[in-house]
Amino acid sequence: MLCENRGRPLSPEQVHFLVRDRMPGLGLATVYRTLELFCELGISETVHLSSGKNHYELKGEHRHYMECLSCGRITPIGVCPVGEVLERLGEESGFLVTEHCMNLFGYCAGCVGQTGGRRGKSRKAGKEGRASGGGDVHGS
Repeated sequence: MLCENRGRPLSPEQVHFLVRDRMPGLGLATVYRTLELFCELGISETVHLSSGKNHYELKGEHRHYMECLSCGRITPIGVCPVGEVLERLGEESGFLVTEHCMNLFGYCAGCVGQTGGRRGKSRKAGKEGRASGGGDVHGS
């Protein structure tokens, strides 16, 4: 399922929802254990989003995301905006950074446009209208 949704971080609940027709007997606990095993084996990695729940994607291309706090839209950032900073910090301090994560949280152009430049209602206040528990991922 992670292969079919490359570039889209998925929660265990979303994976379970997406595979339920192919594997009706698969339990959510098994999905959680399998995703954790994939991380341990280096097949997938954890993506941290505003929900506080782990999301997973295939390990490979290094990505960061922008997440809209109003509609839940998740947009990949095309380049790593901190790569040069980490390199410089390493040179100055001697600290070897082995990995990092950075996601941006705010409001997408559509939500800002709907509110006339004001922020929309935070998803943390109300998550209605989002079937299967995850935001839309746009871009690649």
